[in-house]
Amino acid sequence: MATATRTDPLRNFKFQVQIEPQGGLKALSPNLNKLGFASMSGLAVTNDLLAYREGGMNTHTHKMVGLSDFSAVSFVRGVFASGDELWKWQQFIHAWEGGVPNGSVGIASTGDYRCDIIVKVYDHPTTSNAYTYSGGDTVNAGSATGPGNVKMMMKLFRCWPGAFSFGGLSAGDSGLMVQELTVHHEGFVIAFSQEDATKYNMGSFA
Repeated sequence: MATATRTDPLRNFKFQVQIEPQGGLKALSPNLNKLGFASMSGLAVTNDLLAYREGGMNTHTHKMVGLSDFSAVSFVRGVFASGDELWKWQQFIHAWEGGVPNGSVGIASTGDYRCDIIVKVYDHPTTSNAYTYSGGDTVNAGSATGPGNVKMMMKLFRCWPGAFSFGGLSAGDSGLMVQELTVHHEGFVIAFSQEDATKYNMGSFA
């Protein structure tokens, strides 16, 4: 008896996050779209329920969909000596809202503080010595295979920092210092095909 074709579930540890700054934020933090993250969590949507009672219909209520609410999403990465990109995004919010040409953070308050964020999920990684670091979080692939094949993409719209925090310090510990950015957003889409990715300008699956 023939068995149906099936694939393994996607792994959760091979992904890439790309923040897309615009205007003054892009000038302030040009490497904001080149960061690597250790984890991402919280992507979810909740649809409100509107109950409607109709006269003469005494057995149950009609249930209709109300507003959709998108929960905040958290991104965690290590703290690097010159890695101030996320902190600059947090600072840019107040400079932008104040409309000050040269605010307390010394930037031109032009452009929007909101960013779209694209997350790409890859298939299982392969071991290769063809990757070299060129500084920061950027990785150059030295072979045609690249880091793997994109299997799914997510795009979060109009994101902005809701909370920014550093992990604690302890003289009795030998752990890594981490920073966490929690962003609010106005919705997300998920692409499982190139057609969907093209529709929402999410890049290529190749």
